[in-house]
Amino acid sequence: MSTRLLTTEGPFGVFADRLLALELPDLPDDRRADAVQFSCRRANEVPSPLKLGISTLTIAVGLAQRGLGNDTTTSFLQRTSLPFVGELARMVRSLAFAYIWETWPHTSPTGAPESSLSTGVTS
Repeated sequence: MSTRLLTTEGPFGVFADRLLALELPDLPDDRRADAVQFSCRRANEVPSPLKLGISTLTIAVGLAQRGLGNDTTTSFLQRTSLPFVGELARMVRSLAFAYIWETWPHTSPTGAPESSLSTGVTS
């Protein structure tokens, strides 16, 4: 089974990047790229049975990305509650969000870095 599926350039990475761009619009591109790379690396490290499931779902995501486009596919996966299908977005969120707030703990809920937060008015 090809591991290209779960790289930053593959369908998993493209989906992860688009999902984070939508859910954390103020996250700088370099931080988003780091979080996507971390998520891809972790997806490649899961045990074989789980990796088979992730890879199977990622093949379907790749086909949908080609047929429907990245935005439509990501939007559907972002909001679906279908069993198995919705797990991909939940997995990316849990990996990427944990990485982001562990690496940069003062990141805002929209992804803005700490320096952007300190420009607000204090009372």
